[in-house]
Amino acid sequence: MSDLAEIKIKKLIDECDKHQYRINSAYSKIAYKLPLTEQVYKQLTDEDIEHIDQFIFRFSKLQDAIGQRLFKAMLTFLEEDVETLPFIDVLNKLEKLRLIESTEQWKQLREIRNAIAHEYDDSPELMSQVLNTVFDARIDLFAIYENLKNTYQDRQSE
Repeated sequence: MSDLAEIKIKKLIDECDKHQYRINSAYSKIAYKLPLTEQVYKQLTDEDIEHIDQFIFRFSKLQDAIGQRLFKAMLTFLEEDVETLPFIDVLNKLEKLRLIESTEQWKQLREIRNAIAHEYDDSPELMSQVLNTVFDARIDLFAIYENLKNTYQDRQSE
């Protein structure tokens, strides 16, 4: 692996670690109100909304960093030729190498991310459901990231 590629993947891991830290921080400040209900959502304070916004922002940033950059960087690190592959083929390769649980899992995480991009302020019930789904999805997103990070670190120490 070239020094440049190694620097790139280390920077990506640092970036993802920061997003994960901020997600956990925001989550810890709103967790006592979860799972959200329509009534709880209607009573959220401005500070609660700030924590939710931070969570959503960092969730999206982490998912983008993983999907748009870390996946390919990791496969390149493992000496897989992925430069010209469509994203679905990248996902299939990651699944085959057991770096992600399944292509479907990543697609579902993308759907969840896309759902939070829409504003549902006019429907507290729907917004509560979407937010609860996103809060739960962090577990899968973290598991994917941790698997990638651990694989990188394990291969580094070989």
